[in-house]
Amino acid sequence: MSIKASSCIHNNRSLRVILVFLSVILTSGLSLAQTGKVSFHSDPGSVYENKVIRLNHLEAHITPDTLTETVKGTAIFDFSPLRPDIDSIVMYAPGIKPEYIKLNDINAGFAVSGSNLIIKGFADLFSEKHNRLEIKYQSTGPHEPYFVGWKDPTGRMRRQIWAHRPSGWIPFQNDRITVDLYITFSNKYQVYSNGTRVMIQDNPDMTRTWHYRMNKPHPFFSTALVIGKYNFKEMTTTSGVPLEYWYYPDQEDHFEPTYRYSTEMFEFLEKELGVPYPWELYRQAPVADYLYGAMETTTATIFGDYMQIDERGWWGRNYVNVNVHELTHQWFGNYIAHEPASDVWLTESMATYYAKLFEKSIYGDDFYEKEKLSEQQKAFSQSEKDDFPLAHSRAGSFRWYQKGSLVLDMLRDEMGDSLFRKAMTHYLLKFAFKEASSHDFIKAFYEVSGMPLNWFFDQWLFHGGEPHFEVSFSDNSSLKNPSTALSVRQIQPLSETSGLFRATAGITVGYKNGSTSNHKITITGKDSIFRLPNDDKIAVEYVIFDTGNRLLKKLTFNRSADVLAAAAIKAPLSIDRYEALTAMRNIPVEIKRATLLKCAGLSENELIYTEVLSQLQADTSKIVRTFFHGALRHPDALIRRSAVTSYIPLVDSDTSRLVYLLSDPDYINVELALRKLCNFMPAKANFWLYKTSGETGWRGNNIRIAWLEIAIRQGDRSKLDELKDYASVSFGFETRTNAIKALQTLGFIDKMHAINLVKAARYWNPKLSQPAREALNKYYADKDSRPFIEEALSKEQTNLKEVGIIAGSK
Repeated sequence: MSIKASSCIHNNRSLRVILVFLSVILTSGLSLAQTGKVSFHSDPGSVYENKVIRLNHLEAHITPDTLTETVKGTAIFDFSPLRPDIDSIVMYAPGIKPEYIKLNDINAGFAVSGSNLIIKGFADLFSEKHNRLEIKYQSTGPHEPYFVGWKDPTGRMRRQIWAHRPSGWIPFQNDRITVDLYITFSNKYQVYSNGTRVMIQDNPDMTRTWHYRMNKPHPFFSTALVIGKYNFKEMTTTSGVPLEYWYYPDQEDHFEPTYRYSTEMFEFLEKELGVPYPWELYRQAPVADYLYGAMETTTATIFGDYMQIDERGWWGRNYVNVNVHELTHQWFGNYIAHEPASDVWLTESMATYYAKLFEKSIYGDDFYEKEKLSEQQKAFSQSEKDDFPLAHSRAGSFRWYQKGSLVLDMLRDEMGDSLFRKAMTHYLLKFAFKEASSHDFIKAFYEVSGMPLNWFFDQWLFHGGEPHFEVSFSDNSSLKNPSTALSVRQIQPLSETSGLFRATAGITVGYKNGSTSNHKITITGKDSIFRLPNDDKIAVEYVIFDTGNRLLKKLTFNRSADVLAAAAIKAPLSIDRYEALTAMRNIPVEIKRATLLKCAGLSENELIYTEVLSQLQADTSKIVRTFFHGALRHPDALIRRSAVTSYIPLVDSDTSRLVYLLSDPDYINVELALRKLCNFMPAKANFWLYKTSGETGWRGNNIRIAWLEIAIRQGDRSKLDELKDYASVSFGFETRTNAIKALQTLGFIDKMHAINLVKAARYWNPKLSQPAREALNKYYADKDSRPFIEEALSKEQTNLKEVGIIAGSK
């Protein structure tokens, strides 16, 4: 990192900012002792894969079998050798048992080693360009595809087969290929995959064969399979892209809330990126018991059906963010794929960033700032565990997604909006239908901008950590040369891989006459003092450091209660007012009450409202109680949620403030109100239960399971069978998890529930198996409950280790 000058003068809209470093920094750069940053984390993931062939085309014939939960298949690859004298080909094929393998129609030897299929052939059999590799096989699991609902004896669980990667059902090598995929299955079900649906053929044995084709080369790993009972609706974007959005026939009323803003997403991304949607069409389908939020296979996204919502589920968690995130991957991830593995951020940071920008275009700046705060918190939580850089194969999800999104915000600020967009378009076009690395990205941006941003990428991509600024200011408006002196120190820990940061920050100075001045400062060393001109000699009322919260940083900024109050009320930007509010958390309520209430009255901002409600939670003054009662009836569902979360009923009449929330349009608010009412006044619980007896809720049957838990606690043991049933294989993982937790809270166990727990603990989805295992360990530690667990283990023919019970739990 090369940092210039020990003092310099900056001009910003006629304002002179005189920078004086407290320590002299040589123009050749900071010393190693000062920066602390002398090396990089080693990363095996930065090595490119060893390949001996290039796959060009795949023709695959797939037949799933629900009785054995296996797949029979034949995969025919067209490939080209990359080097002479090839003696073997290795493909990733977990759970795949070949029946035969042929190379250019000649039987080839093979061996299975762990998850790898090793094919032995002779180089003299290969032509220079096109060769045929045919593999007939059976996939035996336990990897993809996942068979969902076929073991439910009641038939209530949705029966599906789905996969979001080819591993486990097609032999795999990471390449960019064209595809013809044929899937044969019962004609009672619909089949979904990537690309154009060429034909559907009815067969004499009551099956159908579905033929899907990818005409353009796409990343082989980005391959999907979905089989289930669906309908779909067709739409077209304004640029002419055909859309095919699938849904469950019994939930057609969920279609519009789930897929809301879908066509607008295309318009936004095509305009923002400057590159038309690069594929022939786009489709989506929900699936049961999904492992994540969604997965962006090429032209075809699959997502967890818990995000297929009705109107009342909108403010719980709607699909908008995930929807546009996965759509963005059609450019970043499929159109351009990252390579090597250390550069996951090129895929995930981009999708997270553009999803955030789209939501800003729909919901506004306040929503965007809330999302950025969430991203910052997640980035910092990852830094508490390790200091891997963003461009590293072990960086972790919170860096690849959230930190990378924030880094792109800062890069755009550094370059300017127009130049950033121009550079991103150039990057996309330059590597269209190819793979790219971090260095490819950096070079593409330099080619357009001519800006040597090595220092930026060095600190934000290739080294870890984040800056922590300790800030103070003094008002020198009465001096001969009036100014506001701003002192900035970097206090983050320094290490061999994480050092000092260069950062440009906006500064807002608020004056007692109501005016403000804005300044830009560039921080380069450990200690800096900036003198912000105040030619009119107006007394300073407050200072905002990093106006608009543009930097990923921690901030220690000690200010008096009066300064914080002024900033919380008068700062021009809501996010800066919010920052001042959060800094008031340790101030006694008697001092800050009026300021907090005034802040809430000045804005409908959910962040500010929530912060005020939280800080006033224990305040029993009449004016604050009146404020809470108004917030409980606020038109914004999220503000009502914050209010009911923070509200503490004090007298019986307070229940009247909560009871109307039992019919709230938001499912989560109903559950929160029901639990709070019954906990506060158990004697009237049966009345509250009566008023909500017809409510089921959204994902995981949240209201109904809370209702059953409360009813059982009230003594109605007849509801136990229903609650136990929700923990069975007849329901999705969220419903089962909620039921498991409710029964554990009640301290209930019997033979049936013990068996349900053991089955859940062995399930392939960790979102279910993990809470089931936690419950099993607690039950097993109790001597009265342990016999039920031991009997269930015996009946299910399993053992402690397989269900995650720690023997020491006794």
